[in-house]
Amino acid sequence: MITAMRIGRLSIVLLVFLLVASPVLAHVPGFPDDNTTPEQAVEISDPVKSWAFYDSLGEGNVKYYRVTLHAGERLHVGTFTPHTGRFTPSIVVMSPVFNGTDSVPEGVTVPDGMGAIVVEGDRPNTATYEPFTPSANYHTASFDHQVNTGRTYVIAVYEPANRTGPVGVTIGYKEEWSPTEYLTIPFDLVRTHLWEGQHPLLVMGPFLLPILGGIGFVRRRWHGEWGRRRLRIALTGTGLLAFGTAVNTTVQMSIALAQTGLTLAALITTVFVIVPVVGGSWVVGLGLKPDCRLTSRRRVGLAITGILMLLTWAGFILGPVILIGLAVAPSRVLTE
Repeated sequence: MITAMRIGRLSIVLLVFLLVASPVLAHVPGFPDDNTTPEQAVEISDPVKSWAFYDSLGEGNVKYYRVTLHAGERLHVGTFTPHTGRFTPSIVVMSPVFNGTDSVPEGVTVPDGMGAIVVEGDRPNTATYEPFTPSANYHTASFDHQVNTGRTYVIAVYEPANRTGPVGVTIGYKEEWSPTEYLTIPFDLVRTHLWEGQHPLLVMGPFLLPILGGIGFVRRRWHGEWGRRRLRIALTGTGLLAFGTAVNTTVQMSIALAQTGLTLAALITTVFVIVPVVGGSWVVGLGLKPDCRLTSRRRVGLAITGILMLLTWAGFILGPVILIGLAVAPSRVLTE
């Protein structure tokens, strides 16, 4: 049986692990649209912050991004794709600080007064595993430039042979997250896997099936005479949300590792599976107890579990919010 004390001990270990892992946290995601001319370029307000834009290239398309940097900052740009085959996103970096446009490929528009540097992509043989998404991506092009005076840069993303496919664009180098950006990651992950080309049933099915199966399990254990039904529904429902997240993460990790092979980075993803499995098991077990009630120790356990679920994006935000709410809610609110 998993007790609140054991949950507390495990939480300390996991919190330390997450703090150690935080320097390699994934980029803040963005999903641009209609940025097919320099005038419609995605304007990035904080270009030193680490961003990942999930874009796509149609036949003959070029996508544009615009940044303004100050002296002492650095321009860092990269491209990646989940696409197998020969699709190789490349970049052109344009600014008044560069000279010449002779090598710019046809179809790329250079704004007046700017020169350009072309960085044609080089597709690696194997994909790189991203532990926080989780996903497998081929990183094709990278450009790094130290800024000596404040300047505007326009970045064009293209494919040398006009092949089509999804392209990711990374800009910036500082790992910074606002609370809103961090909390919306579970929803962004759905969009990211759809961007990869996965079927919606594959993206959401592994999350929904355990919940539906868990409902059947809970109903078999449910007794009509049980009291505190409101509390039981909240606990078991939240636990099943956590299980769904764990299964979904496991499936996505397996898909990615099938392309990249086993890697130590998968240990980070494993934490994002362990937390909802352990926390969800304890919460569901608590909801099924004949004496389902919230003692002081159990409230502490719920609060800790909720915080850990927030840190690991488990339960689509709703789950951890419910747990933290239960931890502080007056007892009379939870009785029926």
